Formats: sequence, structure tokens, C-alpha cells
Amino acid sequence: MKLPLFPLHTVLFPGAPISLHIFEERYRLMIGQCLEQQQPFGIVLLRSGSEVNPDDPFIRSLRRQIGIDDDILREAVVPFEVGTIARITESQRFEDGRYLLIAQGQRRFRVQYIMQHEPYIVASVAQLSEDTTNLSPALLSELHRTYDQYWTTIERVTGRTYERNDLPVDAVELSYWLAHRLHVDNQRKQRWLECDVATRIREITGMLQVELAMLPRSGPNRYTDLWPWSWN
Repeated sequence: MKLPLFPLHTVLFPGAPISLHIFEERYRLMIGQCLEQQQPFGIVLLRSGSEVNPDDPFIRSLRRQIGIDDDILREAVVPFEVGTIARITESQRFEDGRYLLIAQGQRRFRVQYIMQHEPYIVASVAQLSEDTTNLSPALLSELHRTYDQYWTTIERVTGRTYERNDLPVDAVELSYWLAHRLHVDNQRKQRWLECDVATRIREITGMLQVELAMLPRSGPNRYTDLWPWSWN
């Protein structure tokens, strides 16, 4: 599969939405072609390098305004090999050519080789299947118990009732749904994107258990009343 790539400092999971402001000329061209041909693009996490081209006119203007050293932006762009196909669901084009987009994560892919570097990266990619070999009912049950216990504890220590989202029934969808919402660093998110479903669910359960262990054991007080409780 031939796919244009958008390297970013973020990880997109299958099923998750992402909002993008497209202002560089190379990506205006890429998105224009994707919209015209009704084709997706790929989002990959940057291993190193900058999201932006320091020589882009829009970026040059910003650099002059805020005094960014362009040496910072000239580090070689090296993306991770595993990313997610993104399909545009909503778009708005401004008179100056910029776009606002909402895209939805589809399937994962692995970059096989780069076909084109300019004006934007185009790669030959292989779509990845979901390995559920080691997935067991016990793993799923533990995740559900931990999730319920987490929210029960949140409600006890805050003295408030929260509307809980229904968890997806499908195990693969569930794993990505939680991975998208948990507040962890990009390295962890990338690991979850690349690993098998059982590993993803096991590690997400572990993260919830760690957060659960850090919650106060007592009820509401003058501190918890002020905290903006969120499992993110």
C-alpha cells in the first residue's frame, strides 16, 4: 500500500480521532490530494526531528516573530516504523490555503520502505493484523474489575457521582479505547501501538492499578474537593 506520511509528536490509535491544523505548504498539498482522491494518510510518531520544515514560508514568519533558532528545527526527521492510517472525516479550508481537519484512526501499518521524501514522505506500507493469540477471558475480567474499582474509588474519595462511559465489547477496540485515554508518554503509547492485544491490555490494567494505588483512601476533604479529578 502506498501511503503519504505525516510525522508528528503524537501517537494515533485505531478508532481514535485527531484534530489537525495544516499550515505548511507540503502538507497543504498532501491533504489537498487526499481530499481530492478520497484517500487516507498515515500518522507516525517522530523518533527524532521536528514536525515542521524551517524553510516553509509560514514557519519562517513564525520564527521571525518568536525568535526560534532554526538549528533546533533542522534535526533529521526519523519516524517510528509503525503508525496508523488516518481517514479524514471533516475538513475546512481557509482562503490562505490552511486546513482544519478531523481524522479517524483506522488500521495500523508498518513502513516497508520510503518511496519519496519531497515535498512530503510517501512510503510503501504493510497493514498489520491484530494478534489475539495470548488474549484470555481472565485478562479481560481483570481489566474490567480494575476499571470499575478505579471509578468506585474516585467516587468515594470525591463524594461525587460520575457518568461512566460504557467500555467497548470488542477486546481490540477496548484496548485502543483505553490506550487513547490514559495519560502516558508517547514512548509508552508507541509501545502499546506496536504490541499484541494481550500485552496492551495487561499493561493498561497495570497502569490503572498504579493510579488506583495512589488515590487517597479516605472520603472528601478540603483538598479533594478542589482537585479536578480525571482519570487522564
